[in-house]
Amino acid sequence: MHLLEIAGLSTSFNTPTGDVRAVNNLHLTAPGGRVLGLVGESGCGKTVTALSILNLVPPPGRITAGRILFEGTDLLTLPEQEMRRIRGSRISMVFQEPMTALNPVFTVGNQIGEVLTTHLSLTRKDAEDRSVELLRSVGIPSPEKRVHEYPHQLSGGMRQRVIIAMAIACKPSLILADEPTTALDVTIQAHILELLSNIQAEMGMAMILVTHDLGLIAERAHEVAVMYAGRIVEQTAASGLFADPRHPYTRGLMASIPRPGETKRSRLRTIAGSVPRLSDLPAGCAFGPRCEKKTEACEAHPDLLEIKPGHFVRCWNAL
Repeated sequence: MHLLEIAGLSTSFNTPTGDVRAVNNLHLTAPGGRVLGLVGESGCGKTVTALSILNLVPPPGRITAGRILFEGTDLLTLPEQEMRRIRGSRISMVFQEPMTALNPVFTVGNQIGEVLTTHLSLTRKDAEDRSVELLRSVGIPSPEKRVHEYPHQLSGGMRQRVIIAMAIACKPSLILADEPTTALDVTIQAHILELLSNIQAEMGMAMILVTHDLGLIAERAHEVAVMYAGRIVEQTAASGLFADPRHPYTRGLMASIPRPGETKRSRLRTIAGSVPRLSDLPAGCAFGPRCEKKTEACEAHPDLLEIKPGHFVRCWNAL
């Protein structure tokens, strides 16, 4: 049994022109103890998927259909009080912008301590001692001092390490990492990603790594799911995806990656056209208008089919 199984998930946002489905009949599985990469262009529904798992979709968004089975329990059937117990203890999230994720008026020790006292019922003194240990475990120097500092007193890399410390405080089964290095310098990004990978492996947690970076997926993920216009269009083992991508969108993403040896004057490969507006999706395959392999069959909507063991593709021409 998978740690997480999402079936038929749809998340919509009410707009002046009507409901817009940011996540559309999504099916996704994540095994325990492994890293699932969720990749796609901006606006394809990756972050909304992560927020839907925690039932934290901001208004005017709402989950309209589907099941989210976590350790066998459908999270969408739980009352809010029970979901609060799961958030931060069994499922944690690492956000892409730590300055907005942290409260500026509380010390980092207070914010880590709140997670510990809420979910583990530690005393204030024990929570502070544990907060120092957590800051040390994520590589923050002088944790006894930093635990009393405010977010604005820390660098961007340190703030992201604080977010990671909060995420792992209760040893969750699943971490949702939403573009965890977007706001950081390139050199800091590598350190943060290495830290996340080491923690995931040491603690045996599952992680869903949300990103648009295929290079990061190749380095860190065991499995990968490619999203386009709110749907999964391809999912398989990371090694299988890079060795044999089947969906035209996946192939286009890989072709657009700069290759070693290309000069600065080399023209980057691009996918023709643009991502369709979610409020005005084309009939049939959403990628159809941009696809070089489009046929008459593509006027009908394709299902996510298993073309070989463990390799699922939403395309009529993938075989």
